[in-house]
Amino acid sequence: MKKIIALSICSISLFPIHANATELFVGMEQSHKKTNNKTYVNNKMDKHNKSLNISSLKLGLFNGDKQTGDRYEFIYNFGDEDIVSSLDLVDVAIQYNYTLPSLLNSELYLPYLRLGISYSRVSENDPKSQENPKYDAYGYILGLGTYYSFTKNLEFSLGFDYGYKKWNDITLYQGTVNVFAKEKIQKSYIGFNYLF
Repeated sequence: MKKIIALSICSISLFPIHANATELFVGMEQSHKKTNNKTYVNNKMDKHNKSLNISSLKLGLFNGDKQTGDRYEFIYNFGDEDIVSSLDLVDVAIQYNYTLPSLLNSELYLPYLRLGISYSRVSENDPKSQENPKYDAYGYILGLGTYYSFTKNLEFSLGFDYGYKKWNDITLYQGTVNVFAKEKIQKSYIGFNYLF
């Protein structure tokens, strides 16, 4: 997990070189996530629907003007992940928020479109079924939201994301069981950002 976080922070630190991003911000989000998971075990499908409360830490950079510029964000998610109880979970994302012109003719409200990629890894604490008990998932994120500025350095965010994620295929019990899964995600969130 430490390697993944360190690698992500290093990658986002390269944005100023390529995108002229000059300002840093940090934030936290609280979200409600609904997942529609389809798991196939030896080609037999099993559906699972879950509702989760997720907290997220955010590290980001501005691309251009601090008040109206687009943004790059690294997100680390944690919280009520009972969908993988007794397992270790890492859930991260890198997002690009494209700032739209304010519909209210005010810089206090700044709507944005979000495009992102996500990565998740689940690891067994006490593996018994396979040699390398790690399950990886890659996905995409599409979203729409808005910022509201309280002060020059403090803002509120509100939005909705849609995502898709596919888990890698795994083989259990000496090759007798083949499993793969994919899921659709709907997430509504609120958050606060501190702009340096």
